[in-house]
Amino acid sequence: MNPKLRGAALLDYYRGAHPSWKGVSVTDVEDMTSGWETELYGFTLEYSEERRIVSRRLVARLYPGRHTAGKAEKEFTVMGRLGEAGYPVPEVHEVEVDADILGVPFMIMDRIEGHSMMDDFLGTPKEELGPHLEAFTKLFADLHRVDPAQVFPETPRFEDTSSYLEKVLERTVRGFDETGPPWLRPVLDWLDEHRHRVSPGRFSVLHRDFHPGNVMVRPDGSHAVIDWGASSLGDPREDIMWTVLLASAFWGRPFGETILGAYQRAAGEGVGDAGFFEVAAIYRRIQDTSISFMRGAEEAGMRAGAVEQMKGSLGHLRSVHDFLKERTGIRLPEFDELLGRVQPT
Repeated sequence: MNPKLRGAALLDYYRGAHPSWKGVSVTDVEDMTSGWETELYGFTLEYSEERRIVSRRLVARLYPGRHTAGKAEKEFTVMGRLGEAGYPVPEVHEVEVDADILGVPFMIMDRIEGHSMMDDFLGTPKEELGPHLEAFTKLFADLHRVDPAQVFPETPRFEDTSSYLEKVLERTVRGFDETGPPWLRPVLDWLDEHRHRVSPGRFSVLHRDFHPGNVMVRPDGSHAVIDWGASSLGDPREDIMWTVLLASAFWGRPFGETILGAYQRAAGEGVGDAGFFEVAAIYRRIQDTSISFMRGAEEAGMRAGAVEQMKGSLGHLRSVHDFLKERTGIRLPEFDELLGRVQPT
């Protein structure tokens, strides 16, 4: 969809949603999309109300794919509750599940002026990354200290880690039976076999995709964490080992271990059973990308164009597959074949 068209549609939306506003304008529409799942558009909103002129720099987050109305509402609610709990997130303003307005459900939030922490990670020699690592892992550990009842008050609590993992595996198996791919079954079986040995943990708010690209840095050095569409209640070891997996796959095992160590220092506690939770993360990464390659991005709840973006980073998926062999002894020849078929020519 053309950004100019979106600007006109946004203008119509605001005029209908806020009839008391006068002189409403939507300008400077800018495509900011960079990730796999949603589309982002920055814009400037201006209006007057009660003789007061308001100008705001905002972001519209659009949710293509399947079952996205609930995802939009969930992210809006989670971000609002996190803000109320004092965790640094952009302020959210609107959520709309009616796909007729912009073609898909959407949410509108403050635009964070500044840069992504990923720029700091990529632009700094590894031996000088200490301050950035400290800031990143402190934000991560602080998230896991937020009272989950403030963010997910309606989510049932589990008695212990064992019953939680049992429910997670049951839910994963149901999803697996619907979407597959069937050759991933040995990894699910491994997780089911080993979950009984996992030590007791605790429950926290999980981001489920916490990486430097989802941390914004303002000019004054303060931060805001974005992209909460996958957030949930769960064991914080799931969260940190997903991040460690991504860091290891993209930048090498030693860097993943560095992030794990920095997180443990920030959290003031160790991360037990890291191997189990990394295998769970590996399963999730392989399943999501395989479904996208085999059936299209929409089937996996991602935006159009995400598959082509994935094809540009197949190396990290091969690393993820190597880590699976290291942790479990399992090799998935079908996944190797799939990556070979989608290799860009």
